[in-house]
Amino acid sequence: MAGETWLGTVRRFVRLSGGFWRQRQAWLLGASVLTLNGAEVSLLLRLNGWNRDLFNALQLRDAHGLLAQCGVLALLVAGFAAVNCLGLQARRGLALGWRAWLAARLTSAWLQGPARGPANVDGRIAEDARIATEEAVELAASCSHGLITLSSFIGVLWTLSAEGQVTLAGLRWDVPGYLFWVAIGYAGLGMAGARLLGRPLVQATDHRQAQEADYRAALLAGRQGGASLAQRLAGVAAAFSHQTRAAAHLQLFCVGNNRIGGGLPILVAAPAWLAGDVTLGWAMQAAQAFEQVAGALNWPVDNMPRLATWRASAERVLALHAACEPEATADRARQAVPAPA
Repeated sequence: MAGETWLGTVRRFVRLSGGFWRQRQAWLLGASVLTLNGAEVSLLLRLNGWNRDLFNALQLRDAHGLLAQCGVLALLVAGFAAVNCLGLQARRGLALGWRAWLAARLTSAWLQGPARGPANVDGRIAEDARIATEEAVELAASCSHGLITLSSFIGVLWTLSAEGQVTLAGLRWDVPGYLFWVAIGYAGLGMAGARLLGRPLVQATDHRQAQEADYRAALLAGRQGGASLAQRLAGVAAAFSHQTRAAAHLQLFCVGNNRIGGGLPILVAAPAWLAGDVTLGWAMQAAQAFEQVAGALNWPVDNMPRLATWRASAERVLALHAACEPEATADRARQAVPAPA
């Protein structure tokens, strides 16, 4: 994996497992996931408007309006529950089908490959293929959800920015789309920090999975002495501790970043409300829209541990397939070497 880029890993994994997506069932399940993501974002947009209506009713002390918003909330909750339940089933069905397809390909390459294959092939096919496909589906689903959310709420945030002017120290500032630009800056800083701290976690995760696989192989073989098993377990413990340290550094940053994100939308929307330019409902709607945009932009930060887990497993699947098909790997390597002039 040294020197390999994220894009390079994705491309090689798609070349290996992309055949699954030629099946009609895969397309239907994938389309279902996207459709349900779109339905959930539509509900989020309605919830965003509900926030404005609710807090405007509270500001006006409108009891009838408050009761009406309670009814709207009940319908929204039912909609979210239905969409999330259906989405879970679609994602799990997609992950299971992809895993079965990839496991069949790896098993075929193993059985038809050299007599002396890589160690612990069965465990690697069962575990790494599962993680690589399940995490890929979850990451792709959440990423598409974030993109749909971003494209939908950018317009909301930009429109709300035009209603409230920035007033600081008695001076009024007319900054078009200022809520959106603050969200961009906050998310950009978060992504830069997560990328810096996430790199060691990928390496630590890959090392831990390799140690876990070696330990399982030693247990399965049963021919090695207790001392060897103890050494394997010590290797697992050391890799686990290394991964914990890397994850703790990233977690420290992510927790602080998320906590700031929880209060920042209110602070950004507060000046316009304090100046008396907008209603309380506007401030709460703006804060919720800001949170949605910032959350979508922060997708790489929030999913960095999951991305690290997927990449480590994907690299191990790719290495396993290459080891089971040495002739094909050698042919590809020879084709990549330019012919002498």
